[in-house]
Amino acid sequence: MKKNIFVFGLNDFNREQLESLQDADQYQFHGLIALEKLKDAVSYDFPALLVEAQEQLDSFNGPIDAIINFWDFPSSVLHPFLCERYQLPGPSLKAAILCGNKGLSREAQQSIIPDYIPKFSIFDPFEDNPFQKIALDFPFWIKPLLSYSGYLGFRVTNREDFSRYLQTIRESIDRFAEPYADLLQHADLDSSLTKYTAHHCIAEEIISAGRQCTVEGYSYQNQVECYGIIDSVRYPNMVSFSRYQYPSRLPESVKQKINAISKTIIEYIGFDQSAFNIEYFYDETTDRLRLLEINSRISQSHALLFKNVDGAPNHRIVLDLGLDNKPQFPHRQGRYACAAKIFARRFEDALVTRAPTLNEIDHAQQLVPGATIVVPVKQDKRLSELLDQDSYSYQYVIAYLGGDNIHDLARSYKRVRKALPFKFKSLAGNINVS
Repeated sequence: MKKNIFVFGLNDFNREQLESLQDADQYQFHGLIALEKLKDAVSYDFPALLVEAQEQLDSFNGPIDAIINFWDFPSSVLHPFLCERYQLPGPSLKAAILCGNKGLSREAQQSIIPDYIPKFSIFDPFEDNPFQKIALDFPFWIKPLLSYSGYLGFRVTNREDFSRYLQTIRESIDRFAEPYADLLQHADLDSSLTKYTAHHCIAEEIISAGRQCTVEGYSYQNQVECYGIIDSVRYPNMVSFSRYQYPSRLPESVKQKINAISKTIIEYIGFDQSAFNIEYFYDETTDRLRLLEINSRISQSHALLFKNVDGAPNHRIVLDLGLDNKPQFPHRQGRYACAAKIFARRFEDALVTRAPTLNEIDHAQQLVPGATIVVPVKQDKRLSELLDQDSYSYQYVIAYLGGDNIHDLARSYKRVRKALPFKFKSLAGNINVS
């Protein structure tokens, strides 16, 4: 009999990765809550989502063998709620909160790895004078304690910047803050975990000098393992990503230190029976390593990179953990020596007056063996209508490519981009072809 695996927000991409696994015929994958209710929604009703998930699971006629998740809040906290209710392997709610709440996470990091984090201050944006709570020199970053994909994150260079961005945050912070408040009401948590609401923000010293990377790992029965490091290469604005590239080209000694720090903090917060990824900056000039943030999930952006290089997507890890099995992940058994997820971006708002057709996208994919192309924009739509973008750019092409080396990747990307016709009309009325 096939095992029943319930997957939060199961979309075509994640179903394809799960069904590509070697033993996929042993499982039946079921979507748990529609993705549009869990990601890119204008608002999130946490109590309603929890009830909907429980009703779906309770009405299922058969055994529930695993519940797994690939998404950020609210799925990241619904997951431990439900794993506990149905007595299935999964992280504790406390550990998930210590990963996801940036204020609590920084305080935990400060306790155990103080040399590897930036200076930070936590403030309430709705106070009369929140600036007085910030003990940092300009420039610094501000963002809500619950924020994803750069949402409501701003680089502050002076008091005028702070006042302007503060107003934007006040207007939009409820999107995640209100459902997080509902979570705190539903959960039986120690007061140390409820002292910061999602209406609070964090200001952080800028640590973005040097190279950025992400380590992927998991904890199984309190044994932490790291299985891959991906380079995150940025555009000249030092904020928006140009590409994710695997394997990392960092020095081996730096990779070993990243793995050691990651194991230390994951063990300290008690995050277990789940996958994680942790972002870092490494400054070669000072040989200094800093932790940016902890995510209580795999990065879906890395799935095809692992698949192309190692032979399986990181979904393998999540499925094994959900079934309480020690993950068995291949190493360098893929088709390519290296792989990348490459982003084409624009750095100002515009109307998309011409976007590639499905046939044109398919043609571009066929030009490069193994390529996967995603075009998230639609014709006659403004780039600013895209949700969950960083505060400084808009993605309009995403290309997953594999190759023998980075030069091979660059050639393949050039072919793909040339085959994808775009036209943009800027706010000033100029036509830009890309």
